Amino acid sequence: MSTDLHVTLLQQVKQGDNNAFNQLYKAYKLDAFKFAMHMLRDTEEAENMVHDLFTKIWHNKNRIKPEQNFRSFLFTCLRNLVLDHIKREKRNRIAFQSYINESCQKEDPIGVRERRYRMIQTAMNALSDKRREIIYMCFVDGKSYQEIADSYSISKNTVKNQLVKAKQLLRDQLKPKMLIA
Repeated sequence: MSTDLHVTLLQQVKQGDNNAFNQLYKAYKLDAFKFAMHMLRDTEEAENMVHDLFTKIWHNKNRIKPEQNFRSFLFTCLRNLVLDHIKREKRNRIAFQSYINESCQKEDPIGVRERRYRMIQTAMNALSDKRREIIYMCFVDGKSYQEIADSYSISKNTVKNQLVKAKQLLRDQLKPKMLIA
């Protein structure tokens, strides 16, 4: 794509032109996907990142600088989105593991630790075998959604849905016992 066409398209996008935006999307979506795929090694997550990237660009179109190197801008934004996603996933795993560790391993002379441990175990045992194993694989073993999906021969979306349902069931069971906020 020529520089003049680029500048023209970016000016049109900045003014809210959907057709110009679609042209940019078509021109860059494959390269953006390959870049995200290289960083994430997960097709669905890479697709989500590219979708999020272009959604953010559209919502912030008034900040576009048509004279700026759009390709460089695009890939910098994508890299930042992917890195933020990776950090968020890591934080979630660490937070869950930390919560379990703190709940179960604090020194307390009156048996609170033991009661908490039993309540968590009871809540975990109330989950179906599959959901319990998915929770352990994700948060204890640190496996990716794709690795879990492959081990069960299910889709990654099914893994995500199972995790959401399992976490909600755990919240519902543990919140009344004041183990979680």
